[in-house]
Amino acid sequence: MSKPQDGFVSRFLNRPISSRITRLLVKFPIHPSALTASIFLLPIIAAVFLVRGDYLSVLFGAAIFQLFSILDGCDGEIARAKNLESKFGERLDNLCDFLGSLIYVLTLGTGLNHFKEGVVCAVLITANELVLRWGTGAKRVDSEDFHESFYARHHGMIGHSGLLNFGERFVWWLFQLTKRDVAIFVFLILALLNLPIWILHLWTIAAGASLVISAIATARASTSASDARASSDNRDFGSQPEMDV
Repeated sequence: MSKPQDGFVSRFLNRPISSRITRLLVKFPIHPSALTASIFLLPIIAAVFLVRGDYLSVLFGAAIFQLFSILDGCDGEIARAKNLESKFGERLDNLCDFLGSLIYVLTLGTGLNHFKEGVVCAVLITANELVLRWGTGAKRVDSEDFHESFYARHHGMIGHSGLLNFGERFVWWLFQLTKRDVAIFVFLILALLNLPIWILHLWTIAAGASLVISAIATARASTSASDARASSDNRDFGSQPEMDV
């Protein structure tokens, strides 16, 4: 039931747990999208703890988000098991993940008296998501195995940003170490170590760096598209028959 896009934590921790839960859930008439919506209650519950800001509350909140990360795999597993995969389900799942991230940083920032940093982080996450979806364009990389390791919204970012100049292995590790499942688990460890402020710091840095890379990819994609249109126009102009005057 795993996916090629799974990160390390999802592959070795989350999936082994979620797949066992899914084997029980598929016995019931549960639609994947209904499960997606229902488990979104977890980030809301976590927010109640995170906004308090003390050690145990932040730890409980981070643990609930880790549980959300685990259960977040069940809807897709059910969809694949019952052949119910759909674009709507994918969009709903992405929306819940996105809103969950905003809830995490805003309530944690409030609880730690770093609300401004939480807002900045939320703005960077939102801007990056918008650019990833509508700005970078599609560009497939050469290696099929490498291509399958990333979600569709990252293809244009990787293809147009110039990251591949550092090599496929570098890009693969960079994305593996910053995937959502890995990040949520690392945040739980930071909460356990009583370093919750570093959750905000690292998330802000990662979101900012990702936005810069996405913006570069968008600019280069736009330039490539403009050059392609100009080249096409020139070819069309040159192919027109001469008119007798």
